[in-house]
Amino acid sequence: MSDSIAIVLTTVESIDDANRLAADLLEQRLAACIQIDGPIVSHYRWEGKLQRANEYRMTIKVAASEWPKLSAALSEQHPYDEPEIILLPVESASQGYQAWVLGQTM
Repeated sequence: MSDSIAIVLTTVESIDDANRLAADLLEQRLAACIQIDGPIVSHYRWEGKLQRANEYRMTIKVAASEWPKLSAALSEQHPYDEPEIILLPVESASQGYQAWVLGQTM
């Protein structure tokens, strides 16, 4: 796992939250790159009721070996009570990009 990379997805309510989290994660070297998309519209059931909310999706690139630290930091800093934090292993990436991500986060 030490030479692989991963993508982590999460969503937040505001662009300010997304920018704050991105800056914190980059400063801690827990992410090599973070892309913020949005607003997106999320539909879900929460506490027994159907919900709809505008959110911002964060796509975070990281060394797979750093997943435990990144997950812990996101859980601690995330503004939601129960945040979406999803790890997607990257099966293959260009050698140069993979080396850059690893160099930024390990």
